[in-house]
Amino acid sequence: MNLTIKKEELEALRAEYPPGCRVELVKMDDPYREMPPGLQGVVTGIDDTGSIHVNWQNGSSLAVIFGEDECRKIEDGEVTVGELLRRYVSRRKEFHFMTPSGYVDLTAQEVEKVLAGERKPKGHPGNPEYAVEMEIQELLGFRCKESDVRDRRGSVKALVY
Repeated sequence: MNLTIKKEELEALRAEYPPGCRVELVKMDDPYREMPPGLQGVVTGIDDTGSIHVNWQNGSSLAVIFGEDECRKIEDGEVTVGELLRRYVSRRKEFHFMTPSGYVDLTAQEVEKVLAGERKPKGHPGNPEYAVEMEIQELLGFRCKESDVRDRRGSVKALVY
């Protein structure tokens, strides 16, 4: 297999996958990390070998190797807060949302209770001392663009509407 990339191919690849665009993994053979097809992530750049560097939703930052692995560009769709919470809660993250009802800060344990209907979330105007309970479905129904989700080590942040 020839793993070199022509200048024109590299330029076309960089035009098709600019930093910040979302991709979905089609195939990746890595014996050291589980990288299932369908895994989504955000492109951080393309190096001179044509490898597409991605921050994956599972926390990995493995590159899609030119000529070996495969990904496809996906549209930047909307997701609800409920979908985000279900997607990330198993990773023991903290969650920070800026909502029309104020800021909402939740631990993974609190998220599990909110999703089970056992705890109402609280929104505050910037100071948790002034937090006010909100309805569970109100929080879970807020939406955001997936590109507005910031999944950093230990926390998920999003501006929702």
